[in-house]
Amino acid sequence: MAHRLRNTFVILALAGGLVAGGVVWQRGRVVPDVVPATAVAAPAVPVELASLEVSAVAREDIARTIRVSGSASPRRQTVVTAQVSGRLEAVEVEVGDTVAAGQTLARFDTVALRSALDAQQATLEAREAQRRLAASVLERARKLGTAGISSEATLLSAEADLLNLQAQVRGLEASVADARKALTDAVATAPFDGVVAERKVEPGQSVPVNTELLTVVDLREMEIEAMVPTSRIAEVRVGQHAAIRLEGTSGRTLDAVVARIAPVAVAGSRAVRVFLSVDNPEGLLRGGLFATGEIEVERFRDVIALPAGAIRRDEAGAFVLKAMDGRLRRQGVDTGAVFADRGTVEIAQGLKPGDVVVTAPLPNLKPDVEVTIVDLGADLS
Repeated sequence: MAHRLRNTFVILALAGGLVAGGVVWQRGRVVPDVVPATAVAAPAVPVELASLEVSAVAREDIARTIRVSGSASPRRQTVVTAQVSGRLEAVEVEVGDTVAAGQTLARFDTVALRSALDAQQATLEAREAQRRLAASVLERARKLGTAGISSEATLLSAEADLLNLQAQVRGLEASVADARKALTDAVATAPFDGVVAERKVEPGQSVPVNTELLTVVDLREMEIEAMVPTSRIAEVRVGQHAAIRLEGTSGRTLDAVVARIAPVAVAGSRAVRVFLSVDNPEGLLRGGLFATGEIEVERFRDVIALPAGAIRRDEAGAFVLKAMDGRLRRQGVDTGAVFADRGTVEIAQGLKPGDVVVTAPLPNLKPDVEVTIVDLGADLS
């Protein structure tokens, strides 16, 4: 009995030793109880980039511009005023009528003016007759004085009478001229070819001198008063071109030119007034329309430009991510002009036409990453 127990303990000890040694007996051979796993790296999955997130580099002409806005107004406009006082006999035009230079716009009653002219003319003729008589008297006095018949006092009196009448004649001639002018001014005419923008009087009204009658505007040339920040006014020059869009023209772009620049900034605004001239031969534009546009202050030809967000920086400097052979490569670049109005930056060196670069703002993308460019347009179709 003791012998069997001893054998049992030996067997158990051997079994424990085998387990502790990390082996088992299987079909006549010893194998490890745990098989170590072999480390297998998963294949890298390429990053998919939409075709909208990359761009092929190309050269182009780029204009540096300044955005402006303002209201349009006719370059030439005149308020026609009454040059005489009196009753308006007729107003011959309405708002919106097209008029030609010299065309009658309004007429005053001229009965009183004609009477005044006739009276002045008659007085002038009478004074002219008196002047001629005084000239004859003076001539006779001089002859008599030479013969010793007339006194010096008589001669001096005759000379004074003639001088007095000559002065009266000159004054009456001026009065007659004024009366004639008043008769002419009784007809208000258009100062230039244009359109009636405002009518302020009606027939039958009695108005004093300088009363505003009508406003005439020339729509063939419009002017836009725009505001340019003082930080950029040094870039603006007379003669520079601008592209202007006015409300009411269905988004149509019109050519404009910088005509004038105010010499001082508007108080409290940090902006300077700039006047843009816009040709309007068809008369489609109207005063008061709101306008927006861009003044071209500089043009860069045959340049490469990328969105500002496409340009990255590290300790080595500026770079972009260029797609090449299925991977993103770090491509160092030298930057040039900044086109703030477009949100782009000139690439002076480092890229050539045809290079494909990441232009979308994707900060997590890094160089040496496998990429696949997906054409979203093709997928949608």
